[in-house]
Amino acid sequence: MTPNLVILFDGFSNFRDWAWIMKINVLIIAFFLFLTFCLVTFILGLRLFKNFRNAKKQKQENLLIDFLNSYLFDEDFEKQKEIENFKKNHINTDLEIKVTIKEILLFHKNLKGESAVALEELFLQLQLDSFILKDLDKNNWYTSARAIYALSELTIEVPVNKIEPYLNDLRDEVRQQSQLYFLKTAKTNPLQFLDITKRPLTTWQQIYIENALKNFYEGPIPDFAQWLNHELISVVEFSIRLIARYNQFENIPTLVPFLKHEKESVKIESIRSLRTLGYEELLGLIISDFEQENLLIKKEILKTIKQLGDYNDLQKIRPFIGADEWELKIKYLNIERFFFPEKMEQINMESMLEKEMEI
Repeated sequence: MTPNLVILFDGFSNFRDWAWIMKINVLIIAFFLFLTFCLVTFILGLRLFKNFRNAKKQKQENLLIDFLNSYLFDEDFEKQKEIENFKKNHINTDLEIKVTIKEILLFHKNLKGESAVALEELFLQLQLDSFILKDLDKNNWYTSARAIYALSELTIEVPVNKIEPYLNDLRDEVRQQSQLYFLKTAKTNPLQFLDITKRPLTTWQQIYIENALKNFYEGPIPDFAQWLNHELISVVEFSIRLIARYNQFENIPTLVPFLKHEKESVKIESIRSLRTLGYEELLGLIISDFEQENLLIKKEILKTIKQLGDYNDLQKIRPFIGADEWELKIKYLNIERFFFPEKMEQINMESMLEKEMEI
């Protein structure tokens, strides 16, 4: 043993005789060395685990791509035998199940018609729906949203009471997926879930619902007036908008009272929808209220005059546009130009003179 090591060991053998400050320093150093060793070991272990998991994941993905391509496009593929074999040998762990569901969803999203139906049947034959239903029972919003998405994407119907509770979940994402589920699986009355909706519809939820109604639902379009008296203002506004989108002219008399609604957003949506429906008596109902309305509603009235009215209607509101309401003045001037494009230069001159007189 070298002299230096001998000195070192002799020093540690006399550890009890060391000053207390040295003892503390040595213990702190030893503690941090131990922590460093543990951290390095953990990082290396985690890295090895991730590499191992990614390798298994890649292997499962490659198997699935070959299996799904053969299942969908190979006429000599013995479906029942191969499905049982794949189910027995390659759907045993959570990772294998998750990768299988993910790949089937990916294929389904990019295929239509018979191929999409075949994938839906395969999903059920592999009994992956039972795994999805287990995910629904987990107290995890992300897992629940992912499970409901899988069910709606593959239009797999499950008992209503399994999905209904998620319509009023705390998370917007979960509510959105549950709404899409009911829309995609509905045969009639696709918005029936609104009857039990207790949380406001977000803008994104309304966009997704309208898109799904247009692109996925194939049944008869419901009468949207049935939700005009809903307790949620967002549902009322959405229903008013959909009445106009789907040209439900028979609901015009039902919409008219909403022009006097206490909620500004509902009044604005009512004006827009009745304008879209081309309701001829609309101007007579809103021009008279122009003076006491706020800026947003005044702007909607001006738009309505441009679309449904004439220059005489425009003149009726001119006395009620204040000297400092420049935004309204500009909109008024633009509509005046719209009615008289040949007099644009004269209108511009009159506007400039009026502005100079006010200054």
